[in-house]
Amino acid sequence: MKLEESPIRILLIDDDADFRRLLGLWLESEGYWLTSFGDSAAALQSLQEQLPDLIISDLRMPGPDGMDVLAAAQELDRDLPVILLTAHGSIPNAVAAMRANAFGYLAKPFRHEELQDLVQAAIEQRQAGQETRLLRETVRRQANQDLLYRSESMARLMDDVAQVAPTQASIFLSGESGSGKERVARAIHAASPRCQGPFLAINCGAIPPDLAESELFGHVKGAFTGAQCDQPGLLRSAHGGTLFLDEIADLPLPLQVKLLRVLQEGKVRPVGGTMEYPVDLRIISATHRDIHQLLAQGKFREDLYYRLHVIPLRVPSLAERPEDILLLAQHFLDREASRLGRDLPGFSPDALDKLLRRPWPGNVRELENAVTLAVALTESGWIQAASIPDASRNQAWGAFPPLQEAKAHFERQYLERLLRSTDGNISRAARIAGRHRTDLYKLMHKYQLTPSSFKDSDADDKS
Repeated sequence: MKLEESPIRILLIDDDADFRRLLGLWLESEGYWLTSFGDSAAALQSLQEQLPDLIISDLRMPGPDGMDVLAAAQELDRDLPVILLTAHGSIPNAVAAMRANAFGYLAKPFRHEELQDLVQAAIEQRQAGQETRLLRETVRRQANQDLLYRSESMARLMDDVAQVAPTQASIFLSGESGSGKERVARAIHAASPRCQGPFLAINCGAIPPDLAESELFGHVKGAFTGAQCDQPGLLRSAHGGTLFLDEIADLPLPLQVKLLRVLQEGKVRPVGGTMEYPVDLRIISATHRDIHQLLAQGKFREDLYYRLHVIPLRVPSLAERPEDILLLAQHFLDREASRLGRDLPGFSPDALDKLLRRPWPGNVRELENAVTLAVALTESGWIQAASIPDASRNQAWGAFPPLQEAKAHFERQYLERLLRSTDGNISRAARIAGRHRTDLYKLMHKYQLTPSSFKDSDADDKS
C-alpha cells in the first residue's frame, strides 16, 4: 500500500514472539511504522502517550486480552480501528468482537493477502474518520455563517459580499439552479445595516401569475374574489429589511412595470387600493437564466434590469467548487442524523469517493437531497456508497472522474475539435498538434473517428 503524506502507525500486540517478529517484518516491508508489544498491559500504557492509526492484537493473552485492548481503544478514540487475531477462531468470538465494534477479525493461520486487505480497509476508514473530524471543525468555525465553504471561488465571493453588504445598492445574483443564491442573499442581509430588519424571499416563478401581484404588492379587502381582509404584501412586509426576488426573470412584464415604479418612487399601492405606502427596503434579485438574452428578446424590461443590476455577483456551481462537496455533505449528514436521532459518524471511504466522482448538476440542492436520502437509508454506522443515489445516465462526469477516463474524454474532445477546425485534413491537424500523422491515425482508430466525417467537401486530403 502506498502511504499518504504522513506515515501510518500500527501497534502490534501478540504474546507469541516468533509470530510477532514475522508479522512485524511483513508490515514494515509494506512501509508502515510499527510498534510491537508482547505484554498487553505495557501496550495499553503506550496508548495513553500516543495513539496509532491501527491496532492489531491477539485475542487471547495473559493479562488484558484482545477485548480489553478493544475496549480501551474505543474509550480513547471511537474511530480507532482494531483488528483482532486468534488461534482459537470461533463464531461466538467473532460475533462478540464485531458487536464490540472491532474493525475486523482473523483466525490464525491466515494468508498475508487477507490481512493486507483488512489493514488497507482499516487505514482508509481511519483516514475517512480523520477527514470527518476536520470537516466538523470547519463547520464549527463557520457556525455563524449562512454558507459553508473552503474553496477559493467561494472565498472570493464572500470577500465581495463583505464589500457590498454595507451599501444600499441593489444586488443581482446569477448562477445555476440550486447553487445557493438564496444563502448568499441571506449572508448579504446578515452583514448589512439592515440585519435587524426582516429578510423575505419569494420565488417569482413558483407563484401563479394571477396571485403574483397580490403577493408582492398586497391587496385591500374586496379587491377580488377571496380577498376577505387587507394584506400588506411582501414589499411592505420587508420594510426596513431585504427582499430577495429569486427567478426574477419569470416575473410577468406588467408586474415588472409596477415593480420598477415602486423602486423609483419608494411607494407601493396595494391591489384595489387608493392609498400609497412608503417602503424602505433593499432588493436582491437572482436568476439562473441568461438575463441578457431575455433583454434582447424583449422578455425583460431594460429599465428594470438597470435598477436591479447595480452590483452583479455570480455564485459558482458545485462543479466549480469541488473542495466544498465533502464539507457540505458532512454538514447535511450531521444535521439529518441529529434530527432523526441516529448515530452516524460519517461517510465510508467508498462513499467519500462516490461523492467526489458523482456529478451534481443540481448543485448544493441535489447534494443535500442525496445525503438526506442516504441518512434515511442508514440506521447506524458509516454511510456506505450504496446508500448514495447514482447519477442518471446523462450525468456521467463528476468533479473527479478516474484519471484514465478523464484523459480519454479529453483526447477524444481534443481530436474532434482539431479535425473539425482543419476540415479533416490530417497533415494540417498533425502539424498543429505537433504529432506525426500516424499518431493521429492511431488515435482516430482508438475513438472510431474518420477524416471524412469532418470534411466540408469531397476534396481529398492533401499532404
